[in-house]
Amino acid sequence: MENAPFTRLWRGFLTGRVIVAFALLASQGAGQIANQSTEQGVLSVCVLYCVATLLLRWLAQLRPPPPTAGPHWLPSIGVDLAAIAALQMLQAGTMNFTPLFGLPILMAAVMGSLTLALGTTAAVTLFLLGWTGWLGTRTVGDDAQRYLQSALTGTGYFILSYLTHQLASRLAGEQEAAQHSLTTARVQTQVSALVIQNLTDGVLVVDENDMVRITNPAGLQLLGGSAAPALPFSLASAPPWQPLVMLAQRTFRTEQHQTADVDLLHPGQSPIGLHVRTWL
Repeated sequence: MENAPFTRLWRGFLTGRVIVAFALLASQGAGQIANQSTEQGVLSVCVLYCVATLLLRWLAQLRPPPPTAGPHWLPSIGVDLAAIAALQMLQAGTMNFTPLFGLPILMAAVMGSLTLALGTTAAVTLFLLGWTGWLGTRTVGDDAQRYLQSALTGTGYFILSYLTHQLASRLAGEQEAAQHSLTTARVQTQVSALVIQNLTDGVLVVDENDMVRITNPAGLQLLGGSAAPALPFSLASAPPWQPLVMLAQRTFRTEQHQTADVDLLHPGQSPIGLHVRTWL
């Protein structure tokens, strides 16, 4: 599957959002069971967020949306930002929901472009500063300390967003390079097989376990025997091929090419004399 690592990450993020939504809903339900005061607004937001995450997890395509910033991120990152901001504004106690902003920031940094990542982080930072200013008008305290804390949190989010995006970009680059190398190797294998098939000399490609991986019609004819075996086959499976097995093993052991004249003795057939050359 194309972009399989990022597809798995996308589905992982969608699943993580569902887990967070259920955790928030469960915490509110546990608060009601424990006879603690639960804000109805917070409970309603938790229910709506849970429904939204389940719908996106169910309806989302296997492939993630395009990484560029745009409205296609609203059902995921946009919903997360709105839900967490609403929870923070509606809660009347000491509960702090702002650490949950890490989820949409990570999603933007990993799955999106740098613009999307920094834009999401900037939106979170502006909300934290605005929330701090609003608290300053309603409560008594050190406003400078609150602003400093919000600014420090926003700075940490920016660092996290940038570094995560760099790691994701490196993963994408390595994946592209690996895909290119795999394509090149496949083409080279096909070219080599085509060349081998049209050689007049017999060719056997043998691994260290004496398994023949590639051969050509001339090679099968020189091996002799009543029927041509299907690839891959063991060169050690037939006693008449033992001279070839010994030569191959000597090549692997000494790591040097070998040259020898050998005779293949098949029962009921004339000996087959071969001039054999091996290379690693």
